[in-house]
Amino acid sequence: MGLYVLMISVSGSAIVLRPQISRWFIASEVETTSGIELKDAALQARVAEVYRDYEVVMTVPSTRTGRATYVMLKQDGKEIPHFFDQFSGEDLGPSYPWQVASIEWLTSLHDDLLMGRQGRKINGWGGVIFLIFTFSGLVLWWQGSRRWKDGLLIKRNSSRGFNWQLHNLLGFLSLTLMFAWGLTAIYFAYPEPFDFLIDWIDKDLNDFERPDGFLLLLIDLHFGRFRGLFWANILWIFLGLLPAIMFITGFILWYKRVVRRWMY
Repeated sequence: MGLYVLMISVSGSAIVLRPQISRWFIASEVETTSGIELKDAALQARVAEVYRDYEVVMTVPSTRTGRATYVMLKQDGKEIPHFFDQFSGEDLGPSYPWQVASIEWLTSLHDDLLMGRQGRKINGWGGVIFLIFTFSGLVLWWQGSRRWKDGLLIKRNSSRGFNWQLHNLLGFLSLTLMFAWGLTAIYFAYPEPFDFLIDWIDKDLNDFERPDGFLLLLIDLHFGRFRGLFWANILWIFLGLLPAIMFITGFILWYKRVVRRWMY
């Protein structure tokens, strides 16, 4: 289960910038002042010239100002979609570059374990176990009313090792995020119980208002949605690695307490 959490943590951090990566690497916009717009026969002739080494399967002219022309190419039986600048007459590159394909693969791994709906259901149960980890960790973190502050400090003269102190400190500080990640993972896989509870709270189903603000907040925390705050997205990349760090420090503690004693 620790390896599962490690994979979910790393892949989740990797896809925080998914929208930005699509904007950075898909050149779908054109400068309308870079020349005279090619249309109809002139556009088809220029497309055929630029992609002379390919079979041009389809050309879809832009229907929006500033949008590039979509061109479907074929080579060796493989279809390759590209964007074409109808003003400069130049190729803008693939509409689905490897950078975007890689981030989409990681998204599928994170959301559905590369198994579609079945994988998402497995992730839902993973969320349940993750919450058990979170709350059991909180119980273990509590050292009594006199020593509970030790779980919030890293001290050189502590009787506990640095790894133990780091594990406890990070676990407590990330408690809210851990709860948000675990609960929303369950919601994404099994939304019906949550919708039932929200409908039960809101007796008037015709008022078009749902008391789901808390759930929406948790979803924003899950994905790191901060409406244009790029620095917050970067922060979320590092925060998303907290479960991975917790697994590593927890594994070291388990190895020392269990495996090493058993072996030696």
